Amino acid sequence: MSSETEIRPFRVDMPDEAIADLRRRIAATRWPSRELVGDRSQGVQLATIQELARYWAAEYDWRAWTTLRHTG
Repeated sequence: MSSETEIRPFRVDMPDEAIADLRRRIAATRWPSRELVGDRSQGVQLATIQELARYWAAEYDWRAWTTLRHTG
């Protein structure tokens, strides 16, 4: 008998079209102007988040992530 608190398997299914769309959306990001201050008091530095977005769009292996989630 299943209960609402029982841990159940969860599978991520990301079609290739969804990954391609995500990469397009990341690449099309409209970035704000540079920070008004030189520290992190306004949040994550623009260059840092731009590099993260570039990595997600160009280098991150989305398929490897889903495979890892399903096997580990």
